[in-house]
Amino acid sequence: MKGFLAVAAIALVATTGSAHAGDATDWIRNTLESSRAAADSCTSEAAALDGTLSRIGNIRLPETGKVIVVNIPSGVVTAYENGVPVIESKAVVGKAATPTPELDTHVTYVRPNPTWTVPRSIVNRSKWLDKLASQPEFFEDNNFKIISGGVEVSPYDAAQNPEAVESFVQKPGPGNALGAIKIGIENSQAIYLHDTNDPGKFDSEVRAASAGCVRIERVAEIAAWIMDISPDQMQGFVDDGSTQNLTPPEPVKVILGYWTAWPDAGGTTRFYPDIYGKDRTCGRPDEAADHDIGEQHAAEERQAPSPGPRFIPAGPDENATSTPTPVWTESEAR
Repeated sequence: MKGFLAVAAIALVATTGSAHAGDATDWIRNTLESSRAAADSCTSEAAALDGTLSRIGNIRLPETGKVIVVNIPSGVVTAYENGVPVIESKAVVGKAATPTPELDTHVTYVRPNPTWTVPRSIVNRSKWLDKLASQPEFFEDNNFKIISGGVEVSPYDAAQNPEAVESFVQKPGPGNALGAIKIGIENSQAIYLHDTNDPGKFDSEVRAASAGCVRIERVAEIAAWIMDISPDQMQGFVDDGSTQNLTPPEPVKVILGYWTAWPDAGGTTRFYPDIYGKDRTCGRPDEAADHDIGEQHAAEERQAPSPGPRFIPAGPDENATSTPTPVWTESEAR
């Protein structure tokens, strides 16, 4: 059964009107606090509001420069420039077993045609050494370079002594798990933003399926925006086979947040599934802690009419006359 409809928009910039006066983060906090004051004390909505307010912490959402905001529960990435949303994209975030962490960081590089060095955690969790022993052809077919004893060896040779393997590195190409573009971000957890060779996951309603990194549907556009070049130029780097890290010409802040309640651009608070179980349960037993669909529908009816979805910007074609398509994130309550 469907839960509430959740607009993909994430409010960032505080407008100059009196209703939105002040810092953007203050406006967001005040909006959530107003929603909390009107909410019942022990509902999934109240838990989402309390959780989000506690997790905002000391984060400041800058109104100048470039910033990428990932709202993990919504599965949406938004690129802002001087407080204005310029690109909005679906994203796939970490599944519950391998959650995407909350981070306040910055872009370090953009790399076309990346390699993928498989994290040891994945090697262990997915039993890659056993797979190598029984299916060495898989690693040959999927373009993996295998390092054993400090040198590259064939999968068939490595299969004779899997325990000696030091790393699996997937070479660039159509089947690469990171797709055609990787965006590096400063952190100590090997988390980054990237393309994918499995775009079908973007069609899921609850997009939590990765090993922790963030897959972005419109990653080529965001990478071009980071580098202050056209999407065609970015694609040119990919088509030419370049594998060099590109340094952004200006700082680009990146915020990964876990916000199960968030105001949209019109000031209406939207709710998203608590995919990692971070919100409190209002003292109910764990088995009853899932979102209560009846409560959600009641809360939805109490809300003011939706101002509608935020629209994707028209893009580089300034002469375009067609109306942009509205983007919605419809999440299944669970």
